[in-house]
Amino acid sequence: MTLRRRIALFLLVASLAPLVGVGFAVVARSQRELARRVAAEHEARARSGAAGIAAALADVDGSLASLAESWRPDRLTYRELRGMLLVLSRQVPSSDAGVVADADGSARAVLGDGSEASTRAFVDAVRGARGAPVGRLVLRAYDDPDRGWQIAAARAVTVVDGREWLVGVRLSADFVRRQLDAAVPEGGSAYLADGGRVLLASTGAGEIAPEQRDALAGRLDPARPGTVEGDRVLAAWAPLRDGTGWGVLVLVPAERAYAAIASMRRGVVVASLAVLAAVLLVSGLAARGTLRALARIQAAARALGAGDLAARLPEDGHDEIGEVSRTFNAMAGELQEARARLERWNEELRREVEARTRELALAQARLVEEQKLAAIGRLGAGVAHEINNPLTGILGNAELLLEHAEPTERESLERIEALARRCRDVTQTLLRFSEQGAEPAREDVDLNRVVADALALFGGVARAQEIPVSAELASPAPRVVGDAGHLAQVLLHLLSNARTACEGRPGAAIAVSTAREGADALVRVRDGGKGIAPEHLPHVFEPFFTTKDRWASVGLGLSVSYRIVSEHGGRIEVESRPGEGAAFTVRLPAVPPATV
Repeated sequence: MTLRRRIALFLLVASLAPLVGVGFAVVARSQRELARRVAAEHEARARSGAAGIAAALADVDGSLASLAESWRPDRLTYRELRGMLLVLSRQVPSSDAGVVADADGSARAVLGDGSEASTRAFVDAVRGARGAPVGRLVLRAYDDPDRGWQIAAARAVTVVDGREWLVGVRLSADFVRRQLDAAVPEGGSAYLADGGRVLLASTGAGEIAPEQRDALAGRLDPARPGTVEGDRVLAAWAPLRDGTGWGVLVLVPAERAYAAIASMRRGVVVASLAVLAAVLLVSGLAARGTLRALARIQAAARALGAGDLAARLPEDGHDEIGEVSRTFNAMAGELQEARARLERWNEELRREVEARTRELALAQARLVEEQKLAAIGRLGAGVAHEINNPLTGILGNAELLLEHAEPTERESLERIEALARRCRDVTQTLLRFSEQGAEPAREDVDLNRVVADALALFGGVARAQEIPVSAELASPAPRVVGDAGHLAQVLLHLLSNARTACEGRPGAAIAVSTAREGADALVRVRDGGKGIAPEHLPHVFEPFFTTKDRWASVGLGLSVSYRIVSEHGGRIEVESRPGEGAAFTVRLPAVPPATV
């Protein structure tokens, strides 16, 4: 397929896609929204009609209730009962007949015109309300031989002996028809219905067509308002909500209800066809110029492929064709710059390799340091075992000599015993420190005990250099889960750095403290040394970084400490000012007090 045909096909698809994908979708949504609004409008009409009828019936109920409270029909004569019905007819203008029936169903008084058959049908309808709850209006629809369907409203009245009498009125059909006429939409009709039976129709409304009945069959709930959007009819139903099962039904033929939707659909189709024709015409004119420009680009590309590097394209225009032309003309320059970019990439690769090599060397140095520490620990353990044997003998002989010593000799022997016990304590602390494994253990650790062990190993060095060391241990002791040996190693690194910082500074001291702060257990090592410069603080935990005046280590102490604390789920914080000393704080997750 040639490019010309592809562009023509693309233009056709590009023109139809928005129309089909967007336009028709918008039309469909608008159609659904318009149909929903039409249905909602008709349902509102049905609700309004039902509310109007219910309000009118409420007035009738109020009049009957007022009469029942002020009259005692069982104590009235026939003449008085007719007078009561006359008063009732004036209070209920929509009524054209009234009746009072006793508990046995006998009509004690009847007021109204009409034939005997009509009156009998009315009285029978009122009798049908027997057994209804007292104080509630009961509606009965019946077929009057003279007037057709009529509505009888009755209310039960309790007399002295507990029996119930009935007071009823016949409501004029016009009274309901006015409410139905108000609910009729344009081109439609309204009905007062009892389930599937039509009781009364709006003015000019005919019977419901069979096909409309079929469309409504089983689709309306008599107890709840709703709508039916069928192919032949749009119906809305609203019950009176008075327990009678009656309601207002609004019907509109589908072609009248959806006339606006059909008109909108026709208008959209005509407008879409007009827009499609215009888009295709404009697109065709634009495609012609594009094809000519593409032909020039094709000729220039062939010339460049043949070795003609002087081939160029006109750079006029600010559209995509102009951009392609400028890009094509810059291609030769890009080829010359490609070699320079490759050389730069090689240089960057070389630097990256060197950086990775340095990182590998640092990792190897860290491993060597850890192995060296482990070897020192094993050596310390061996020395401690070897020293323990003669110490045991010294202590035993000292205790035997003390038992038989002269008073002048006891002081020297007691001093020998105390020094031997001190040596034994140091060797036991050294043994506990050397018991750490390559991987940290996970056990309940008393931080106060770890600090005490580390100070026991560090105390001799500090005393030799006359550096005061104080300890402030929290009570109760903070506890963490970890490896006591590894944590002691961290403290020894921090104490060693503090000792180095205090060298040559008279009065400089080291303070060690433990504390519990929220969910963290803290160990703080504070010194009065020379401090750390602000520019060095971000680097103190880096391997091989040192601020010591005398290079006596490889600078891995703080790096190893940082790793150990991280493995325990904690962190190390440092605060320092030049000339004011430094404070290193180790934060570790504390064991909750309830589990200690």
